[in-house]
Amino acid sequence: MGQDGVRDGAQDDVLATVDLFARDTGVTKGGEPAGDWVAGASLGRPLGYALPAVTGGVTPAGPGAPRDVLLCFPFDLEELPGGRDYREATLTVLLDGGPHAVTLHPAPGSTTSDGADVAAFGLGKDRLQWVFRAPGRSGALRPDGRWAQAVVRLPAAADELSGSLSLSTVTVQPVLGGAFRRREAATPHETPFQLAAADLWPAAPLAPERAAAPGARALAAYEDSGPQPDGEQLPPGLRRLCLAVDIEKYSARDNTDMIRLQRVLLRTLRAACARAGIVWDRCGRQAQGDGYLLVFEPGIDETRVVPDLLDGLASALADANAAAEYPRRVRMRAGLHQGIVHEADSGYAGSAVVALFRVLDSDLVRRALADDPSAHLVAAFSDGLYQDLVSHGYSGLGATGFRRAEIHVAAKSFTGVAWIRALPSPQEQGPDLAAEA
Repeated sequence: MGQDGVRDGAQDDVLATVDLFARDTGVTKGGEPAGDWVAGASLGRPLGYALPAVTGGVTPAGPGAPRDVLLCFPFDLEELPGGRDYREATLTVLLDGGPHAVTLHPAPGSTTSDGADVAAFGLGKDRLQWVFRAPGRSGALRPDGRWAQAVVRLPAAADELSGSLSLSTVTVQPVLGGAFRRREAATPHETPFQLAAADLWPAAPLAPERAAAPGARALAAYEDSGPQPDGEQLPPGLRRLCLAVDIEKYSARDNTDMIRLQRVLLRTLRAACARAGIVWDRCGRQAQGDGYLLVFEPGIDETRVVPDLLDGLASALADANAAAEYPRRVRMRAGLHQGIVHEADSGYAGSAVVALFRVLDSDLVRRALADDPSAHLVAAFSDGLYQDLVSHGYSGLGATGFRRAEIHVAAKSFTGVAWIRALPSPQEQGPDLAAEA
């Protein structure tokens, strides 16, 4: 194995063989992973196909027009010993220098030939991701023969296409009592790749007998999409967990204090994500001045992430207030909801995001924080999220302290149900905010 968990590939079609380490793995001073090895994988060398320009079609035409390239990213996971199975595999692609995705395949919400469910996002972006999930609650992913493809639009002056690849997995292993041990693992570093524009394969129209060739499905979907101006196709709508937070009485502070409060807000959110094992750079983020919206990756374990997020928010706020940096305590409202979210041009769109902020800004949630001087944080769950998580008694998600509230915002014609809970400071309640569950 080479440095940073990457082993040199012995074949021309292999970009690198890599190792995946448990998410909680530390790193030595020399930069080497210092924790549990979970699995190995092989990253295929990306294949690139130059797509012909079509006047009036999807691919731009004419002098100085950007070029479209079909990129194929094959990868294989190693077989797991000892009755372990893959439950989930995620491929992330970061593109350098300005390219963005025009189409993705497998497409969001599709199913692969072996039954795996696919979540994919990144249309119009330079960060692409495919999440392959095993079918059903007890299914397993086939480890080998996986691939992802995207049509990528390059700036006209680009003479190469480069970027980096990374993998993460979720594995399970049966243990006594019919339970499963779940392990999350990831490559410790991205693996770079580079394709010269002059070395791209020409992509002629595909004959029926070549339907199984690399890139065939994505190319066919691309060609069948018909003429569409840029931006007319809707970005994918994926079911995502969303967290919104807002600082109490932010507008009553002076300018200097507002700037300081925004710093506290970011530190608090980063700490909460770290507590929940969420990688900050993989979150969708949208600043709101005195508030913030986080849109989490598809496929996270909400039963674990949600209580850890709340615990992390409360603990970080308590630390900020204990530092006595501000004349008044910093207190926040937090809202949690899940639903279909689109990555739109200027932010995150969808009725789930709208409903989240309607509840967060409602009088009942504001009053719950104002009426409880001991609380640093008040959390409001949407009714659907509450029924999915709290009503089933998952660890750290007890119903104690929640109260049902009917939210009416007449000016916005909004009506909904939320479950509100005030969270005292961890110093007042103990080390685990949700320990009473």
